[in-house]
Amino acid sequence: MSKRLIKNIKEYVDLYIDDNTGIAWIEDGTTGNENSVHANIDATGSIKGMKKLGYWKKDDKIVKSHGSYYNISTLVISDKLDEIVAKYCKCEECETRRTNK
Repeated sequence: MSKRLIKNIKEYVDLYIDDNTGIAWIEDGTTGNENSVHANIDATGSIKGMKKLGYWKKDDKIVKSHGSYYNISTLVISDKLDEIVAKYCKCEECETRRTNK
């Protein structure tokens, strides 16, 4: 993985991108949370299980980045940090969404 700092949002809140996958995320050191616009699970989780349980669709595209699996077929924007991430994510599906607008 090639984790690269894009910019500091505010103290202890940084925006990163994985140059290999295009996945962008914010690490919020004030809360310990990570913001992404894609549903994700820890890399120790089961993609097969997520699909079998119906949380993820059978044909969803899954990408591994910095210790997590991201379902790039999903797009969830629920707060201002997610809005920032959405502008910078360059995964295959986000780039397609921007092109098709």
